[in-house]
Amino acid sequence: MRRLFAKTEVNECDGDLSPTLLGFPVVCAPLANRIAKTQLPIVPYNETFNRMVRRIVFASLCGAGFTALLSLTLHLSYVNLLASLLLVPGGLVQAVLRGADSPVAILSANFALYSLLIFVTASSFSGLQRRAESRRVSLWLAFPVGVLVCLACIPTLDPLWPSGMTQLAGREAQLHEILPVGIDLEHARGVLRSQGIQFWEQVQKSDSVILTRPEGDISAASGDSVVSAQIPTNAGHFLCGYRIDVVLVFNNERRLKERHIHRSRICP
Repeated sequence: MRRLFAKTEVNECDGDLSPTLLGFPVVCAPLANRIAKTQLPIVPYNETFNRMVRRIVFASLCGAGFTALLSLTLHLSYVNLLASLLLVPGGLVQAVLRGADSPVAILSANFALYSLLIFVTASSFSGLQRRAESRRVSLWLAFPVGVLVCLACIPTLDPLWPSGMTQLAGREAQLHEILPVGIDLEHARGVLRSQGIQFWEQVQKSDSVILTRPEGDISAASGDSVVSAQIPTNAGHFLCGYRIDVVLVFNNERRLKERHIHRSRICP
C-alpha cells in the first residue's frame, strides 16, 4: 500500500497534471527539461586559443606599462634622453599614418608597437611563454600597470602632454589687443617696454619681403620701420618649447600697417 501511494509516474505531456490508472496523478515533465534533452553539439575546448589570448593580455599590459613609464621619466634629467629615443618610433609611425603629434596618438602608437614586440618575444621563448600564459602573472601586473597609466594621463606629471598652452593663447590675444593696426611707433615702443619685452628696430633701405608665412608674406617698403621681438614662454610640448614672434611694420607716417604676432615651436 505504501508503495502505491508513493508511486508517481512521470510523463511528457502538455498539461500540468493528468489522471492515470488507479487515480494516481501523472506529473508532467517541465518544458525546460524536455528542451534540455535536445542539446547543441559540444564545442571542444581550444587550449591553444586560450593560451594565445593570455599572451595577448600579458603583452598589452607590458606594453601599456612600459609606454607609461617612458612618458613619466621624461621629467628625469639623466634618463629623459633615452626615454625620448624610445618614444620616437611610435611617434614616427603615428606621424606617417595621421600626420599629427597629439600625446594620445603618440602613446597609442608606442603602446601598439611595444605590445607587438613583447608578444613576438614571449611567443619565441618557451620560458617566457609559460610566464606570459600564466593568469597569476597577468593579475599581478594589472594593478601597477593601471597606476602607471593613470599617472601618465595627468598633464602635470607627464611632460608628453602640452603645458602652458592656455597661458600662451592668452598672451597672444593680449598682444593683438595692445598692438592694434594703426598704432603709432612711439606708442608701440612704450607698450613693449611696459610689458618688459626686448625688441629690435631698423629702417628699411629698400623694398623687400621680411617675413614669409602661409597666410601671406609681410613686405616693407623703403623707409618703413620694422620692429621685431621674440618673447619666451613657459609653454611646452614633448621636448619642445614655444615662443611668440612679433614683427611690426610701420609706414613713413610711423603708423603700424602690418603685424605678425604668432607662436613658434622651438625643438632641440
